[in-house]
Amino acid sequence: MYLVSNRTRRRLSEVVVAIFVVYLAWIIQLALLSQFRFVDICANLPMAMTIVWGLTFGSRMEKATNDELRVSSLSAVFIRQLLSGSPSGLLIGAFFAALAASVMPVYPVCYPLIGWIAGYFSLRNFNQAAFLCIPLTVLLNFLAEMIMALQLNLAGRPDVFSHLVQISFPEAFLSGIIAPVLFIPMRGWFQYSLYLDR
Repeated sequence: MYLVSNRTRRRLSEVVVAIFVVYLAWIIQLALLSQFRFVDICANLPMAMTIVWGLTFGSRMEKATNDELRVSSLSAVFIRQLLSGSPSGLLIGAFFAALAASVMPVYPVCYPLIGWIAGYFSLRNFNQAAFLCIPLTVLLNFLAEMIMALQLNLAGRPDVFSHLVQISFPEAFLSGIIAPVLFIPMRGWFQYSLYLDR
């Protein structure tokens, strides 16, 4: 007799796989991708993975109906929209931020924040989502670089904003190239987990 249900065991195994994927991506970033540079910039696999994770798994909140939107106040609609980010993207971003804090002078708050924001643009129901994830990854990566630059500037690092354009555009471009390679297996994993939930 099992102490936990099949669904709980499946969820725990998904969490273990997610943690393994996070550590594997971190090791790939440190061991391989840091060696390949484009205009002295290397790809940021953890940020690309956080963004694609949020785009793939999105929010679990149900879409508001037209009637619900009509009778709701503006503040209720705003709060609902604010809460419809990706909790799993936030958690994956928090894992990557904790790992990145070991090599950076500050805790990079941009990882969990961008993971949450990526959930607003959930690509689960789009046919051409593998192509649409490229511009979204580029834009969200650029936003993450701006947040990181602001955080480093507040921490007292000089000349952060002067190097922002030189660093952020090539890094966002490289993340956009990586995005479809990450999105296709993640979407398959998501569809498989939905199939198992039936």
